[in-house]
Order: sequence, then structure tokens, then C-alpha cells
Amino acid sequence: MGKITSTFPVRIKRKRIKKHSEITEEKRNRLIDWVTFYRRNIHRFIEHYFQIKLYPYQVFWIYYMNIMDTFVAIASRAVGKTWLLAVFASAKAVLYPNSEIVVVSSTKEQAGNLVDKITDLSNNYPNLYREISNITTNLNRWEVDFHNGSKIKVVASRDSSRGKRSTFTIYEEFRLIDKNVIDTVIRPFSYVRQPPYLKLPEYSHLIEEPKEVFISSAYHKALWWYDETKKTISAMLKGDNSGFLACDYEVSLRHKIKTIRKLKSEIDKMDEVAVLEEYYNIPYGENSNSYFKLKMFERLRNIKRAFYPITDYTITNPRKNPFYIPKVDGEIRLISTDVAQRGGKENDLSINSLIRLLPTHKGFIRELLYMESYSGINSLLLSLRIKQLFYDFEANYIVLDISNAGITIYDQLGTLTKDADRGLEYLPMTVISHPAVSPQEYKELYSRTTGTNALEVIFPYVATADRNAQMAVQMRDKLQKRMFSFLVDEVTAEDYYLKDLKKDENISSYLAPHVQTSLFINESIGLSLTYLSSGVMKLKEISTRRKDRYSSVAMGNYFAGFLDSSLIREDSEESDLESLLSVTYFS
Repeated sequence: MGKITSTFPVRIKRKRIKKHSEITEEKRNRLIDWVTFYRRNIHRFIEHYFQIKLYPYQVFWIYYMNIMDTFVAIASRAVGKTWLLAVFASAKAVLYPNSEIVVVSSTKEQAGNLVDKITDLSNNYPNLYREISNITTNLNRWEVDFHNGSKIKVVASRDSSRGKRSTFTIYEEFRLIDKNVIDTVIRPFSYVRQPPYLKLPEYSHLIEEPKEVFISSAYHKALWWYDETKKTISAMLKGDNSGFLACDYEVSLRHKIKTIRKLKSEIDKMDEVAVLEEYYNIPYGENSNSYFKLKMFERLRNIKRAFYPITDYTITNPRKNPFYIPKVDGEIRLISTDVAQRGGKENDLSINSLIRLLPTHKGFIRELLYMESYSGINSLLLSLRIKQLFYDFEANYIVLDISNAGITIYDQLGTLTKDADRGLEYLPMTVISHPAVSPQEYKELYSRTTGTNALEVIFPYVATADRNAQMAVQMRDKLQKRMFSFLVDEVTAEDYYLKDLKKDENISSYLAPHVQTSLFINESIGLSLTYLSSGVMKLKEISTRRKDRYSSVAMGNYFAGFLDSSLIREDSEESDLESLLSVTYFS
């Protein structure tokens, strides 16, 4: 980010600290003047003493972080948020002895990135290096200690972090931090730094307010960070000691942190909502007619690790899968497949969703553990993939959209399938006998199955206006009752996988199901409620946004609703039997 210049003396070794009696009055006054100047212009201290060259937007950013009691910055990717915080925190620690600077994030590993940046800076800028006495980086502790008694500490945003102290608190990616933890655990850390001069009568009227800095990229409007940011902006406009800054991708282009080619390559791989938030710095919010609200999903994103199908195939042990999740008693597993009508980037996607159903007295808890999408895949490959997932996941049922192109997939599933990569053969599959499948539909679909000894595992979904409306109502109901669980977002998930990542592995493959879950949620909250002329409700996608992922998950939930009824009835019958057996009859 910057270069060492020769305009200020650089010393690798720290000089001996002079005693008060060794410093003349004149020099003492000069020191006071310079320290005062640098505390009021901390960006100049960074450039003069650390010799780190700052861009104009960084000067502005650092200056206001220093003078405001509360400061919020919403910045896009690749503008150097963490690097800038590392520079600023180091300058703050040097200029204010015995400071306790606390960096808070959703996980310690994420906040620990700032300490790693300070380590890199100290290796490149000798005057910063000579101020640091020790840097600790391990799974349990990230901390930077300075010779003047200041500390920069990393704290995870959890209840167990109580009891810490902070004169300056930095919230890294604060949108991912629980608001209740901030208010009840982190904010009580704050205390006033107690420099010796405050004990002198002539300075007794002065006080250093503890400060807070909130840094994040933009995110969904429905979450707490958005209201908190608006409050800070309102306070700033009223003249309170609060500040706000926002910058988008153009900053990274202007200062050649990113190239246009690289930026376009990254954007092409993302959906439009993620691009709006991560690069254009525009928060996304559902419209007033949205049938599903973001809060319905975000409060249910609590699954840390996804299920992954087999990727390393072996003939001798085809079931070897390090990500295998054993079943619990009474658990049922589904594969729910929405089949594209046409291939191509601008048209529908084929979606496979893997859902666990965990039994409770209120019905099955749904867990969406994995999702994958395909554009332009042919029926042979998609039917093979469904069967692979069926055995990898140890699924009990396949919920299949048989409208339009889906009937072709059904026909392919009804044959013996050979898997050349795995050296396996998969049995034919056919329709299940179910009250929701009419006798005529069952007879017709069963007759289309050409293979023998077919497994009765396919629940056919045929889209109608009434059924789609019922499917939407049931999906909303289960979300409101918190009967669903989803994977955490990809930013949070990255910290979980980095610890286990091997040198030759790409983390993107691990994050893919988490990204798919985010895309599914974006699709869902982008569905507006309309009504057909018949009075039946309909969910309509905004603009050209898809709803394939929503359809896949909602179909699985629709079928799970029938299983709920069976589970609750069985539980009720057992309860009635227990009550009957417990009755004592007297003659």
C-alpha cells in the first residue's frame, strides 16, 4: 500500500528511553507540541513517522476515525479496509500510551486478520517495528504489545468474552456480529484511558472519551446494521460527534488496487444482489410486496458446515466420504430437484437441494445442507447426478418437478444407470404410492418405468396455480415457526474451513453450498405477492431474477408437509396409547 521514504530518520533498534530529568524544558515543550499536533492529525504521524504513504481517501478516513466518538464506514471489496484499520490502530497505540484497543469480529480468526496485517507492516516499516515489543498469533490469542504499554487485542463476539477492557473498540465486518452481544458484552468493555497528566489540576477538566469504529461492506437492509448506520448518519447531520464514510469499487480502480479485467471477472461469477452490495456498496432490501422477509431466513442461518457429495472416487471404497453425516433415529432425507425448461445463462437452472428432516413432536425440522445448480445439462447427466446424490446422501425420497422437461428426467431415472467414474450401477427408480398422487397419475408414471425392481422413491410434483400457492404458504409457515435451518453465509463459513484447508485445496469448493444458500435466500426475498384473476395468489420474480432455487427448496418442504402429518399422527397415537395403559380400573 505504501513505500518507505527517506524524509524522516528510520531506526531499526529502539533507543533508550530518557528520564524526565534528562530532557530540557525547551525540548519537553517541543515534544508536547509535536504530540499534540500528531494526535490532532494522526494521518500525518502515519506518513511522517511510520513513513507509510496514504491515498487521499485513506487520509480522510483515518482523520475522521480519530476525531469522532462513533464512526461507521461502509466500503466495498478491495478498498483495503483491514489494512487501513491495522495502520490506524498501530498509530493510535503509539500516540496514546497504555491504550487498550480491542478488535471485535464474528469470529476470532476473522478479527485476527488485522493482527496479521500489523505483522506485515512491522516487517516493512522499521519505525513501527521498533515500537512493538511482542506479537502473539495463535488459535487462542491474537495480540500486539507495544513498549509504551498499549495493546491491540482480538476478541470474538460471544458471551464468554465478558470482562475485557477497551479504550478504543473496532468492529470488523460488524454486520455479521450479533447486536445483542455488542450491547450486553462488548460495549461494557469501554473505559476512559487514565494518562498521568489528567491528575494534574490544570488538566482535570479534560477527558478522553472511549471511541467506537464500525467497518463493514454493505448488506441487506432488513438487518440491524442498516438501522445502526442510519442512526449514526442522523447524529452526524445533527452535529453530534459521529462520522460516516462510504466508498465503492471505483476507489479500488482509481488507485489501481484492482484492474477492470479482474473486477469484471469477479462480478461475472456473482448474482446481482451480491454485486450491488459487495461492489456498488448499495444495501439490498425486499420490496413492500415481498412475500418472504429477509429476517425469516437470517435468524435461521445457523448450520456451520455443509454436507458434500463424494469427489474422490475409488472402486474399492466408493462410500468413502470425509463429509458424511450419519443419520439419527427417525431421520428422513430428501433430494428436491427443480428441472430447467431450457439451458443457457439467461434461462432456467436445474437445481438439486439436499434436505435433512429431523423428527420432533411438532413435526420435522428441515435442514438445507447442500445445493448445486446446472445450466444446460442434458437429461442423461442430470439423472446420473441425482442418483449419485441419492446414494451419497443416503436419501429416502426424490422430490422431482416432472412438468415440461422434468418428465424426461423421470424417464431416465426409471432405467438402470451405469456410473463409469465410480464403477457402479444404480437401480431404476419409480413413483411412490402416496395419497397426494392420484391413482391415475401413479398408474401412468409407473408404466413409464422401463427398468425392473425399481425403487419406489420419487414424489412427482406437477405445478398448478393452486399447488404453487399452497407450496408458498407452507414455506412461509415453516419459516415463521422456525422449522427450517440453513447454512451460515459464506463470509462466516470461510473461518470454519480455513483451519482444515489443505495446501492444494481451493476454499471456493467448500464455500459453494453456502453461496448457493445465499442465492436461494436472495431469490426468495425477491418474490413479490400478486393475485391471478381467479383470486389465487402467485409469487412473481422481480425483473429477470430467477426463482429456481426457491422452487427446489419449496417443493421439498411441500412433500415434507405430508410427512409432518404422518409423524404428528403417530406421535399422537402413541400418546393416546400411553394414557390408556396408565388408567387403573377399580371394580
